[in-house]
Amino acid sequence: MKKKKVSPQSKIKFDRSLVKFRKARLKDIPQLLEVEKACFNYDQLSRRNFHWMIKKAHSVFKVIEYKSNLIGYGLVLVNNGTSLARLYSICTRNEYQGHGLASELIGILEKKAADDEDCAYLRLEVKETNKGAIKLYERLGYKVFTKKEDYYDDGETALCFEKRIRTLKKKTRLDIPYYEQGTDFTCGPASLLMAMKTFNPKVDMSLSAELQIWREATTIFMTSGHGGCGPHGLALSAWRRGYKSEIYLSHTRPLFIDSVRSLEKKKIISLVHKDFEKKIAETKIKVYRKRLTLVDLKEILKKGGIPLVLITTYHFDNNRSPHWVVVTAYDNSFIYIHDPDQEDPDEHKGMISRVHIPIPDDQFLKITRWGMDKISATVVIYPDKTTVT
Repeated sequence: MKKKKVSPQSKIKFDRSLVKFRKARLKDIPQLLEVEKACFNYDQLSRRNFHWMIKKAHSVFKVIEYKSNLIGYGLVLVNNGTSLARLYSICTRNEYQGHGLASELIGILEKKAADDEDCAYLRLEVKETNKGAIKLYERLGYKVFTKKEDYYDDGETALCFEKRIRTLKKKTRLDIPYYEQGTDFTCGPASLLMAMKTFNPKVDMSLSAELQIWREATTIFMTSGHGGCGPHGLALSAWRRGYKSEIYLSHTRPLFIDSVRSLEKKKIISLVHKDFEKKIAETKIKVYRKRLTLVDLKEILKKGGIPLVLITTYHFDNNRSPHWVVVTAYDNSFIYIHDPDQEDPDEHKGMISRVHIPIPDDQFLKITRWGMDKISATVVIYPDKTTVT
């Protein structure tokens, strides 16, 4: 969230009964721009931004109206394909603060996100030094779940808060550190690094380590650009580093082979696949010829294993690319994942924190089926080669 301006609070005669909370409309934009200018020092939303938020964004956008004038607003962005929402921006003109308007507005936004958008969590970022805002969020039931170093323009750290806005059975999270992939083709290595770091704090989560794993595990070719990593390569990379690994695979033929048209490239992918299978056969890595079910997934988590799951991102961004993520937890309604994908630099498109993202059970099954053949691939990592039989 953005840094608010600080100015002496003016004393005004205030009639609480004249306050109205309502949905933002296009004709509000001129007043929204005035509120934005009054409340924030920098990174202000523009006319175009507000137009997009009202007309096109998947959002919950409420304004505070007082005597026909806008005195504040609250904007929540909903993450497509998940049950996660983000409090993107909230503000009240300084002269109207101290009357509980922000608390009431947040409550309204929470209810709309839960009831109308089926969101389970609302998240937000706030400066570590913004004690007033932190106190408010803590009073409203928000809890810190991670930090983002050097998040703001001035280098300050952001505290990331979340609140469960739908009552569900409490889950147990694995304490898996988050790592963002350093390139657009190393989601598999980044996911593996997160799993290994969980079991060994000394693991180096760096671009160098990421690329080393990619060199070992890549299938060489994809539709365009650098090749992606398949389950066999990732499992072997983990095994070579002393971890027990297992593979769940719905198909026996090479993955990603349909993503290239060249017969020469198809031949190379097949040769690499056969080489991976030969090396797998020389280890104790188990390969299960089946789709990983929710029952399997939950049993693996109970045993302390960390699943790396190949998904399609179509339900998130309409892109059918294969992508590796890390499963971190489950409860009676959701599977939770760490998504190593790089953050979209255009925050106005609503990209939300990629840590412990809640995915509804039925949605999770859909995203773990990739390509025309509905391929399912999972690599499970355990602490060491002697753990779990």
